[in-house]
Amino acid sequence: EALKSNAVVEHEWTSFYSVFDKTFLSIFPTFVHDFNELLTPGAKVTPASSQMLTPELRIYALVRLGIDSSERISSLLGYSRSTIYAYRSRTRLKALVPEHFEENIMKIASI
Repeated sequence: EALKSNAVVEHEWTSFYSVFDKTFLSIFPTFVHDFNELLTPGAKVTPASSQMLTPELRIYALVRLGIDSSERISSLLGYSRSTIYAYRSRTRLKALVPEHFEENIMKIASI
């Protein structure tokens, strides 16, 4: 039963996301605020906790770290490539300056 269950895999993904989020936010403590500053007022992203990122923020955290290939992001986060593409496209459309959104993400400073 345990081998048939996806519970172990889900637990490992949850654990990975938690460690990634906390580590990233310790290096880029103002990332969520700075990210939201690049979006239109009604499009702000609010994580459930100050130590967690949403899937959208996780994707752009990897972009900020220099990983901009949707294929690479999908393999690192366990999301499909189409999900990555959809998040990136929708978020870019909510940006104040869509044509330079990812360039502006790269300018978010670390500590």
